[in-house]
Amino acid sequence: MPNQFVTSAANASSNDLGAAADGSLFVLQANGTTEVRAADLSLTSIPASAEITQIPGRVSVPGVTAHPSGALIYQPFLTGAPASPGVRGGIDILDAHSGALRLRIFLPQQFMTDVDGLHGGFLATDENGQRLFAITSSDGTPQNAALTVVAILTIRGSGFQNGATVAINGKTASVTFKDASTLSVVVPSLTPGSQQITITNPDGETVSLDASFTAN
Repeated sequence: MPNQFVTSAANASSNDLGAAADGSLFVLQANGTTEVRAADLSLTSIPASAEITQIPGRVSVPGVTAHPSGALIYQPFLTGAPASPGVRGGIDILDAHSGALRLRIFLPQQFMTDVDGLHGGFLATDENGQRLFAITSSDGTPQNAALTVVAILTIRGSGFQNGATVAINGKTASVTFKDASTLSVVVPSLTPGSQQITITNPDGETVSLDASFTAN
């Protein structure tokens, strides 16, 4: 943008950048902090959520991404040291303005991390913000790298309990309890066709819905 360029030292620690589709918002990681900047690159907020600090050994991963609308920030992380046994990848979805944690997603594998932040990112979203694309690896090594596609399904109803589980065509899905009428579900890998959803509350109550949606 004319007259709105800024310069910084070559060794500046800013190493990750995402942008809203219309260029009205930029999000970047600098000095270990996520910053939100306006179209003129002025600092507007530093989202922070107390829940983020609840994961011991949390490690940030290159690939911070903004929702196309600029309303949400997708922040990838690892639950521990890269390439360590049992470490998983995760994505925190934050409100871009308040910093509140809206949803936390855990992936079946950990993010790739063997490329530094100046040369690679490991998370992206589609043009509608409906799907996330993550470069993952079963053990953190390039030879086992793969592309993980994350689709988030919102289930609305009534009587949901905290700790409810969801299975889609028999496959267990990752569930986030929002309230008694809303569940957010990370859709597992599915074969194309009609899908049955089964919801089970901790007290054993179960309900199933045939042909709930079609995977393609």
